[in-house]
Amino acid sequence: MIIQSMRHWDKATHSIYGSLLDSVKCDAGAPASGSIVRSTSKGHVYLQHRVTYEGKQISLNTSRNAHRDGWSERSRLISTLLAFGVNAPDRAAAKTLELLDAIGCFSAQKAVLIGSHAFNAIGNNLGVTWDAGFETKDIDLGRMIRVSCQPSNRTADVLLKAGFREVFSLNHKHPATTFVHTNGMKVDFLTPMTGKPTGEPEMLHGAGVHAEPLRFLDYLIKDPQEAVAMTRNGILVSVPQSARYALHKCIIYQYRTNDVKRAKDILQAESILTVLDESMPHLIANAWAELPWKEKAMQGMRNFRDVELAGRIEEIISG
Repeated sequence: MIIQSMRHWDKATHSIYGSLLDSVKCDAGAPASGSIVRSTSKGHVYLQHRVTYEGKQISLNTSRNAHRDGWSERSRLISTLLAFGVNAPDRAAAKTLELLDAIGCFSAQKAVLIGSHAFNAIGNNLGVTWDAGFETKDIDLGRMIRVSCQPSNRTADVLLKAGFREVFSLNHKHPATTFVHTNGMKVDFLTPMTGKPTGEPEMLHGAGVHAEPLRFLDYLIKDPQEAVAMTRNGILVSVPQSARYALHKCIIYQYRTNDVKRAKDILQAESILTVLDESMPHLIANAWAELPWKEKAMQGMRNFRDVELAGRIEEIISG
């Protein structure tokens, strides 16, 4: 098989996913899991958002109440979509996404979900299920150092309370940008590299966590699109534009030392470009026009196993 097999959705599945996306957009910023309780301190009443992660109860500050009326409807829609076989995280990943959502990573901090979880969400936005799937215990979040974000909980502190541990680089003087749990889940925080590489993590403004600077990331996370993470009640997340994601994979695979990850990068790029070539080639052309590293991306496409696809993409970007 030249590219990963995929299954296109029928109109009914498209419609249900559209209804789900509209619903989570209406509740954007409101808690999507856990419970909201009123607490009193020194005569002041405030709201606390309580969530449980692997048996540990976490209390978070919040100013938003949970829209529980929408939870049951969204849960029903998600159950229907899962029965149709849409792309979805496993239980551990879903619970971790719920925790990150509760912290405010997606709504308040404007983080963009990247990596294989983003690939699966992009597939749902495109209306296809990747039959092979890319199950992973890694959740990668990309964000600019400074964004206009709302006040949020301190991410690193909450992850440590939830049982994650910091993973340091070879330079132990550098703060951690990776957090790992005993359940196997790993959360990485990334930010675009500007200037000369120093390897020094950058503090994300308003997030209370450091991120690893990576080259080419600014292109990937620019102008992201909204999608639904298939958790119990659905979470609104930001993911890269589909064509940008594919072209970015064509570039970064060349810098991988792990053969499995290299193969996965190319497979994901081919899979997305196949769908876009069939129905939305203008998205490829638009993403290509804004790509600063065209020759690097071309080198990646020359390694596609589907030579005909590479030829069609070259026609699109040259036309």
